[in-house]
Amino acid sequence: MSSFGPASPSVRRGLGIGIIVVAAIGLLLLGRLTAPHAKNQPGNYQSGYSAGVKAGQLEGVQEGRASQVGSEVPAASRQPVADAFNRGYTAGENDAFTGYDGGWALGVPYIITLQPGVGGITYRIDARTELQPSVNYYLCPDGHSLCQEPRP
Repeated sequence: MSSFGPASPSVRRGLGIGIIVVAAIGLLLLGRLTAPHAKNQPGNYQSGYSAGVKAGQLEGVQEGRASQVGSEVPAASRQPVADAFNRGYTAGENDAFTGYDGGWALGVPYIITLQPGVGGITYRIDARTELQPSVNYYLCPDGHSLCQEPRP
């Protein structure tokens, strides 16, 4: 028979807490060891961060302009005015990319040439060139056109 009696409640509680702490540390270490490391994916974080900042900035500009337009009318009319502004803003952004047979490919880089707009529109897209693999692009000697040649 052992000379030790049953453990007191405080000893059992201390032992339970110790086991929980050891298990938590073990799970934390396991998670750290199995998580992907940022240095293994150098561009992913930065490109995702940049895309998020850009999207937030564009959304903020639109919301700010809608709020500014709505602030000039009575309170009861602010939401309908902001909604109309947002519909027009979206239509304008979509219209900026129309006029090309076949539309635009998403996620594909283009070189575009801008010209002055008319009727209060600052710019219009005059020409676009979809970038192709194995092609070098450069400014032509005339200083305005895009020249290209096959990449060796």
